[in-house]
Amino acid sequence: MITGIDPKIDYAFERLFGGEPNRHLLMHLLNAVLNPPPGRQVVDLEILNPFSDKEHWDDKQSIVDIKARDQEGRLFNVEMQMVAGPFFPRRLLYYWAKLYQQQLQEGENYRNLRPTISICFVNSLLFPQAPAHHLLFRLIDAEHTLTFTEDIEFHVIELPKFVLPVDQLTALIDIWCYFLRHAATLDKDQIPGPLNVAPIRQALEVLTVLTQNDQERERYEARLKIQRDWDSFVEEATEKGELLGRIQVYERILKKPLSPKDQLRALASEQLAELAANLEKQALPGAALPN
Repeated sequence: MITGIDPKIDYAFERLFGGEPNRHLLMHLLNAVLNPPPGRQVVDLEILNPFSDKEHWDDKQSIVDIKARDQEGRLFNVEMQMVAGPFFPRRLLYYWAKLYQQQLQEGENYRNLRPTISICFVNSLLFPQAPAHHLLFRLIDAEHTLTFTEDIEFHVIELPKFVLPVDQLTALIDIWCYFLRHAATLDKDQIPGPLNVAPIRQALEVLTVLTQNDQERERYEARLKIQRDWDSFVEEATEKGELLGRIQVYERILKKPLSPKDQLRALASEQLAELAANLEKQALPGAALPN
């Protein structure tokens, strides 16, 4: 049976890894990302903001990140983002800082602070200059490679960079990346060899529940619609932003007063494209810039 459920959609991701019954899946995912040495694996985990399917989910419901604490007291913030804009690293840092500082109450000693680790799967490119899909950031001195503190750690996994075929999967993190990218088309009754391990089988069972339960499926579809609407909005905004920039370049070439950006943004994309084309003919007679 093919589930047709995309685990990158926030509701499905939260359902998979944020619920107490699936705590073992989150532990497996954390160990896959951290790849810890023997003795440092996550073997116990408390989910600090557990997912509850009894809550009321609708189009206005915000899906929160997954927060957890392991047996050593380390804190984890785990999230899935379909679109990560240019200021997304600041967002990651902000929420890391909130989770880190919330460990202490007034008067408590700084020695009580435990390492806090942010793990973010993104379905867009944040660092296109780096070919690796899994990037690890720490606070270090660039010249001497000295670590300022081991309390801060960011893992960014850019899924569009992950292109390994299923027969080349060996590392646990790669198995999870493949699952996140292709789970919607996997048949839980015919799982390819490298994926045929207990955590992936169990994850596919969780997704199957979403297809068979009318209420769960409705919640997933609502979140999917929001994601598609947002993607369309971002695409249109990007297109309009590029047209706006072209218009103002041509106006500068022609030494015309710059059109107010608010007025330009109020125009439809088709109107902006027509205006840009007319200005281009005046500014660059006999030439045409690529669309």
